[in-house]
Amino acid sequence: MKLRNPFSIQAKIDRAMAEVERARQPRRIGVSAGFLAKGALFSVLVAAGVVALAQRYSVAIAGQAELCLPPYRVWIIDKYETEPARGAIFAFKSRGLGPLFEDGTTIVKVLDGLPGDRVAVTEESTRINDQVIATGLQVARQYGFDPQRYVRQGVIEPDRYWFFGRTADSFDSRYWGSVASHQIIGRAYPLW
Repeated sequence: MKLRNPFSIQAKIDRAMAEVERARQPRRIGVSAGFLAKGALFSVLVAAGVVALAQRYSVAIAGQAELCLPPYRVWIIDKYETEPARGAIFAFKSRGLGPLFEDGTTIVKVLDGLPGDRVAVTEESTRINDQVIATGLQVARQYGFDPQRYVRQGVIEPDRYWFFGRTADSFDSRYWGSVASHQIIGRAYPLW
């Protein structure tokens, strides 16, 4: 067996030739099948998580300048929590609330009136079961409507609910009446 000197000219030429030959070979991407499988699995899990969250939750953002539930403007809505509860904050899809809201707009208000409750709206106050829930009819005056148009009393029908803001200029059930249960999206929780 012949010993080769690694520092000889011939060894240097052999190394250079081998390096040129390696450079001519097509390069392989350094990604293994295992890495790709893990990446695909991670992507599927993230996508499934996003879909699951989107099915249960949505976000509502109050776009108007004056907030009816100050100081909150952004709400997360739990679409699985739809059981009506007095005093809880809920989101619902508007219907017939023009000219202020187009049909299908997400509205966030406090549920104050349940089926069977007695409601009385006067120019001075709105009462549910003889408890003052809201005062005045400021929005009617603000938009040039006769406040007498909204004065009424009665009982909330089955499967209908009355919702209110917490400010005098809130456009709420004292103006448009009740909301049907099928319009309720879910319970709303303030974010900021």
